[in-house]
Amino acid sequence: MRNGFVRVAGATGVAALLTLLLYRTAVSATTATERGAFTVFWFAALIMSFGVFLPLEQVVSRVRTHGPVPRAAVLRPALVLAAIAVVGVVAVSPLLGLHGSVRLWVVTALVVLALVSALQYAARGLALGSGRMDAYAGALVADAGVRAGVAFVVGLLVVHPPGAVFVACVVGSALVAHAGLLLVLQRPGPDRAPVRTGAPVTPQDTTRAVLALLGASLAAQVLLNAAPIVVAHEGLETGAVAAYGAAFTLARIPLFAVVPAQSVLVPPLTRMVAEGRHHELRVRMAQLAAAVAVLAVLGAGFGWLLSGTAMDLFTSGELEVPRALMALLVAGCLVHAGLVIGTQALVATGRERRVLVCWLTGLAVAVVCALALQVGTGLDLSWTLAWSFTAGSAAAWLLSVLVLVQRPRTAPSTA
Repeated sequence: MRNGFVRVAGATGVAALLTLLLYRTAVSATTATERGAFTVFWFAALIMSFGVFLPLEQVVSRVRTHGPVPRAAVLRPALVLAAIAVVGVVAVSPLLGLHGSVRLWVVTALVVLALVSALQYAARGLALGSGRMDAYAGALVADAGVRAGVAFVVGLLVVHPPGAVFVACVVGSALVAHAGLLLVLQRPGPDRAPVRTGAPVTPQDTTRAVLALLGASLAAQVLLNAAPIVVAHEGLETGAVAAYGAAFTLARIPLFAVVPAQSVLVPPLTRMVAEGRHHELRVRMAQLAAAVAVLAVLGAGFGWLLSGTAMDLFTSGELEVPRALMALLVAGCLVHAGLVIGTQALVATGRERRVLVCWLTGLAVAVVCALALQVGTGLDLSWTLAWSFTAGSAAAWLLSVLVLVQRPRTAPSTA
């Protein structure tokens, strides 16, 4: 099993690099308006897919770990989340900063992606829960590889292709890779889940479980990914949204290390809570908070130094941002990484409701900060959003630390 997790971590890294290749191709090959539209789609898709459907993967994986799951127990929550996503996309479409035919194709693509995401995350959850780590890792790489490969060929052969072509790559690759994953899961394989005992899992159980996780998941993704969409209100043709999106994509590279980092850091923190070692927990959390602060400062320095070179390489010299803005975004992303680890530790210690409070607090702080800076100082919108993201992430991170070091009313079970 440990080797399986290593392979998944490796596949995640490969998929991240291929995703950077896709994004680079899209922003380098298209016109200013088209790359702006693609940027809005990309970050809206991240909010929708991870925010709405990640709970489906988590719940399906958890229940599948304890034995076979009735098809209806997967299908019903998937359809419920798909309906929520479609209604949500249509409802917020006026807030995307898009108009006319551009808004139409972006919203249509997001609606189609919502349906594909239901299949995608259900398949991933089944693969994880049954211990089919190789199949899961293969789907991650296939998804990222197909879209990056097709996009790269299009960028080479077509002069200024429309952004919709790259959007089709994203949607199509997710469908192909995860339909393939479902087919693989139908074949006999090493199923590490035991035979289920006790009451069977019902569609009502899994639906309630995913809806319970939905609020925190969606708040987390809005805090992380909404800023580039807000920048689009300055107009796609200005290039501001594409520049901010490209800079933010580079700045968030440290977030790729969150999954392996939390696999190392969260289990010891969980054991400390379970065993009542609260003084040791406070010391460890103080050390972790100091490490996050130091990394944020160092990251800001590297962001300042490497901003120009990184943006030139990533966008073929098409886009640029101020060095200080890149430094702020890198610092904010590193603080956000600490927040993700902190909230995962809260989940592991059985304090899911506090996780929702942390994310909502971060989102509220970000909104208040943005309004205060825009009304009080008239600061440029990109700078306003960068400061708001960093402030919201920092507030939620500090709250997660404070909650984690509190003595729980009942110690979570170590079973």
